[in-house]
Amino acid sequence: MTSLRRSLPALLLVPLFLLAGCASRPAATEAAPTSSLAPMEPPAIGDVPLLSRVDDRTLPIEAYLLSGEQFRQYDAAQTVLVARCVRGFGLDYTRPDGAGASTETQTTHRYDPIEIADVTVNGYHSPDPDRGKKPAGAPSLSADLTTVLGSGLGPDGKPAPGSASTLRGKPLPPGGCIGAAQKELTSRGGTGRDADVAVGINYEGFERSMKDPRVKAAFQDWSRCMADRGHSYATPGDALKDPRWAATARATAEEIATATADVECKARTNVVGTWFTVETAYENELIRRRLPELTAVKADNEAMLELARSVTASGS
Repeated sequence: MTSLRRSLPALLLVPLFLLAGCASRPAATEAAPTSSLAPMEPPAIGDVPLLSRVDDRTLPIEAYLLSGEQFRQYDAAQTVLVARCVRGFGLDYTRPDGAGASTETQTTHRYDPIEIADVTVNGYHSPDPDRGKKPAGAPSLSADLTTVLGSGLGPDGKPAPGSASTLRGKPLPPGGCIGAAQKELTSRGGTGRDADVAVGINYEGFERSMKDPRVKAAFQDWSRCMADRGHSYATPGDALKDPRWAATARATAEEIATATADVECKARTNVVGTWFTVETAYENELIRRRLPELTAVKADNEAMLELARSVTASGS
């Protein structure tokens, strides 16, 4: 399958695999981008910095989302608890080597592409088309072990319909050993997922920023710059989503030329600086409006992670 990058907050930190080849960690709850937003006065912004990269910056909502390292801490504790539970059924389980903690922030790929060194090789194609796939060569699991592991608990805290409830007459915890581990780790708060309110703001701030007159003006400047180079697109998103790029497994010379012009025009018109500044302002306002909920989310996440660290410290 052709792998094209996505300049969307759907690049919420990619969930790590908890049990490679078996079951994944509870995925961050993703809310679809809002199709119809309530009117909001464009928030005030200060000086707009000149930015050619933002992977060294964070957006305000990230304080309320789980980072890659925090997901790793949760996963490590869940693995300890799963292994303990599995042994209770007379089986052994060792977690296969999987992906490490993501070091990306919400901004790492949010306004892609923005790096010349990247697009001159990859165009609009992802530099790592295998990113997010399960590790190759994961060992197969026995039927009994698969049953005992289970598939965990859904967002409603319940196992999937039809999940096994016993193994050879011995009761299984709801959702299997994965479900039991989730339940224990979230007993003091948290869900093992990003909270809907935080995910919603992550999407909404992005969508509102693209409709903001200051970002639209930057897009118009970018469009004129692209036209001067022989490329006709209204917005960077239009260039990224050009269907011609998805037709090939690798970037063509035309795609590379277009993506190179795209990055150079973003730099010339400071699209990234404007976009990041405006989106930050929207997020700050959205956070202000829902601060009590977000404060509770942060406290719950901290309680969950404190428990996770204590589980990991206690060993298997």
